[in-house]
Amino acid sequence: MLLHYWHNYDQAENEANELYDLLTTKYTTKEYKDAKIQVMLQRGFLVSLKGDFSTALQMGLEALEEAEEYKLPEKIYNSCLFIAIVYEVGEDMRLCKQYLDKAYATYKQNKLENIYSVYCIRMASYYRLIKKRDSTAYYAQKALEYATKYHNIREERDAYLLLGANLPDSLYRKLIGYKSMAAKKFLEVKDFGSAAGQFSGIAAILLRHGHSTEALVYSDSAIFMMKSSIAYITPSVYQVRSDIFEALGNIDSAHYYYKKYHNSYVEENKKMETAEIKKITEQYQNDKKEAVIKNQNQQMIFVVSLLTVIAVAAVLLLRTNKKINSQNKIISKQVEELMKTLEQKQVLLSELAHRVKNNLQHVISILEIQKESVDFNNIEELIRGNQNRIHSMALLHKKLNISESVNEVDLKKYIVELSELVKESYDNHRKKINLNVDCDIEKMSIEKALPVGLIIVELVSNSMKHAFKRRSIGVIDIALTKEENKKNKLYYADNGIGFDFKKNNEKGLGMEIIKGLIEQLDASIESSQHGGFELTLSFK
Repeated sequence: MLLHYWHNYDQAENEANELYDLLTTKYTTKEYKDAKIQVMLQRGFLVSLKGDFSTALQMGLEALEEAEEYKLPEKIYNSCLFIAIVYEVGEDMRLCKQYLDKAYATYKQNKLENIYSVYCIRMASYYRLIKKRDSTAYYAQKALEYATKYHNIREERDAYLLLGANLPDSLYRKLIGYKSMAAKKFLEVKDFGSAAGQFSGIAAILLRHGHSTEALVYSDSAIFMMKSSIAYITPSVYQVRSDIFEALGNIDSAHYYYKKYHNSYVEENKKMETAEIKKITEQYQNDKKEAVIKNQNQQMIFVVSLLTVIAVAAVLLLRTNKKINSQNKIISKQVEELMKTLEQKQVLLSELAHRVKNNLQHVISILEIQKESVDFNNIEELIRGNQNRIHSMALLHKKLNISESVNEVDLKKYIVELSELVKESYDNHRKKINLNVDCDIEKMSIEKALPVGLIIVELVSNSMKHAFKRRSIGVIDIALTKEENKKNKLYYADNGIGFDFKKNNEKGLGMEIIKGLIEQLDASIESSQHGGFELTLSFK
């Protein structure tokens, strides 16, 4: 379905999203789960083409989780291989191998022989990246064997490409054979541009080994396919063709193809060389004229030089006096500004002291509430929770620029550092929890920033403690944006086990603090626990 838009990724993504929405809202029975997971993987693939590998990884993990929930072996296998590709692109070879191993275990358990070639291609690519040539060749041969048996054209093509890339230059005839087979597979799916690229590569190899006439045949094929299919002709195709004609002694054709992509560069070099020659000639003529003038007017030059010295001395004296007067004015102005700054800082320090007093009152209030809590029977957890709350207040004051104002804070830096601090305080590094923070609001008053920060402290703490108990990978998203109605919006989500935020029987101190802070912000609430936990707050 998506292959109709192979070169129109935006349209393909829109089609995939519409289909995914249908499978999520309308066609939700178990019989459609297989199709839904396939669409999820296609969406991840399209996102990865745009370079958003973090989102692609998240989509792959969600597809794997759903495939495991509904016990769909082939989709588990495909999801693992997709995740392995994302980690391979990100050069995390340890996690890449981990998901390759999981795919292999699924293949063995469920005897997925017809798609085993996909795993073999990925293993060959993995070993190629870690520079193990023998293992690369083994898995590429296995991929070719199974792809041929089950008519998997893409894997056949990729196997030929990997086998060719793994050969030393001395076996160039064998390499040409692999490239020819890869080109054939590209032609079977009407990918003329890629096929032409393979033929041009063959031509370059043959030229390098002295077979110019044979190289020209492959180059002709590359040009013909590209022109007849209106495919983009890469510069390397013309460069190889130019080199071939040069080797054959056909200088006119060599020059023609070289000129197609290098004419402007050559012309620019000619202009630069001409300009340089002209400059050198003019400089020589000027030097010659100056030498004649000096010989004829030595006495005049002496007089002019003497007058010049006198004039320069007079100018320097005037400039010195002017500079002294200017510096006196600057010093006077700086003294005046320093006095004003001193007065301003005294006012600001007084206001800062008032803010610190208020924040200490917040700490006292939290401790008073904590005396009533029945959940904290672990003194270490109690201390860590209080440390994070106090850190949020301390970090807020650290972000204040006392030379300008104590009323506003750089919100993005505050939220990013605060959320990372809380995450690290609970992170045991045995789990891979990704924290994504997005903030479009540049500044916020301290009256709003403090409760927002404390809410984030409690939400991140809850997610790290409870949301990912049964999984090793998770995602936390935090976003602060300005809505069209000029209200501020705080969005928080994790893909953990989820919980009902609006339950009245919630007794944890963290929930009490969050709800109290929401009341302080006079914020409206939206929450969800479908596929994790989501909370949206809107406030002025």
